[in-house]
Amino acid sequence: MPEEEILLKDLKTFEQNAEWFSENYSEILEKYEGKTVAVKDQRIVAVKATLNEVLKEFELRKEDIGSIYIATIPEKAIAFIL
Repeated sequence: MPEEEILLKDLKTFEQNAEWFSENYSEILEKYEGKTVAVKDQRIVAVKATLNEVLKEFELRKEDIGSIYIATIPEKAIAFIL
């Protein structure tokens, strides 16, 4: 398969994973608040404390991350009453 076709396929898969993430964001936020998650094949395949830890895991697996959607889930805002 030519490199251009591979890149287009990875981009389409990435977009599908990003869309799945967006559609399921509220559930993901509730479960993985403050963590970094990786989405592959429209499911969460890695959860770590930092982006570097997620990237290292995929490096150890020798897995291409071209089509994997990775996002850090922010912690809920903390309100202070003064």
